[in-house]
Amino acid sequence: MRRKRILFVDLDYFYAQVEEVINPSLRGKPVAVCVFSGRNEDSGAVATSNYEARKLGIKAGIPIAMAKRLSNDVILLPMRKDLYKGISDKIMGYLSTLGTTEVASIDEAYVDLGEITLEEAFKLAKEVKERIFKDHGLKVSIGVASNKVFAKVACEMSKPDGLVVLGDEKEGKLRSEIEVSEIPGIGPVLRKKLNELGVNKLGDIKNLDEYKLRKVLGEAKAQYLISLANGTYDEPVKVRQRKHQGRYVTLKRNTRDPKEIKPYLFRAVDEAFAKASGALPMEIYVVAIMEDIDIVSRSRTFKHPISKDEAYNTCYKLLLDILRDDKRQVRRIGATLGKLKKVDGSLDKFFDFKLDGNSV
Repeated sequence: MRRKRILFVDLDYFYAQVEEVINPSLRGKPVAVCVFSGRNEDSGAVATSNYEARKLGIKAGIPIAMAKRLSNDVILLPMRKDLYKGISDKIMGYLSTLGTTEVASIDEAYVDLGEITLEEAFKLAKEVKERIFKDHGLKVSIGVASNKVFAKVACEMSKPDGLVVLGDEKEGKLRSEIEVSEIPGIGPVLRKKLNELGVNKLGDIKNLDEYKLRKVLGEAKAQYLISLANGTYDEPVKVRQRKHQGRYVTLKRNTRDPKEIKPYLFRAVDEAFAKASGALPMEIYVVAIMEDIDIVSRSRTFKHPISKDEAYNTCYKLLLDILRDDKRQVRRIGATLGKLKKVDGSLDKFFDFKLDGNSV
């Protein structure tokens, strides 16, 4: 039977796998690609790791020093973001020839394959795996289902280097039996609320009063789960445009001195604006990575795009807010520009408005 099929592609342990392709001697060894801060040889964090490293407990987000403590054999490599992005762009370009493609991240994408049979979907997904491996030497995991959520779930079921295509019967069974913790978008806090309502599996949603569910979870999350459980979820695959640009800078030493942090923050603002290629933000986020690697952020939203000078002032005020509310020292500081808008000279009049009259 022909019906809409969504394909989800995940480039397995992408950064580390690219390094293995470039240097085959790394294969079979624990490898982690890291962001080195430059403060000292152990300063920084793991960005991603291959499966051999993950078996040792070396996973994304842990400090480099911890990775070294977990294994003397782990190979720590510096991140080469431009290299990975170039390869990702080529793969995403290929996927876009198959149908509308939504790039979810540098290593994940959804593709709307249109209305095709299950057999055609399996054949096409197999061709995608073979093509990416042939062109780039990379193994990928793929899931195919009738919607984006179950396509991603199917992909998780296939890892690593697998392929799962869900037919109507298998997808219907999943709608009843999948644990809520395995549903994309359901984190620990939401899972706990659902468990307290007696919802452990998605199918349990049907036995719960919808009013109660909406009251506890909120309208958006409740409707998301109800539509998934009833088989009516149908969010379209959309070509996404980048709406955020950010940059993070490591301080020479941990500090709470705003005057010492200020030049690093302004450097992050400069580089974020450069990456925005002329677009101006209507949102500003300041993100501080604290001495214990915890992340603290503050933001401000505007009714109009703002200039870089206005961004400097806003970011410094947000930094002061962070330092006022949090007594820890800052390790890294970053600025992210949100709701980017392309503008022309006609917008200059907005920059004459006072901040307090135009922000929300």
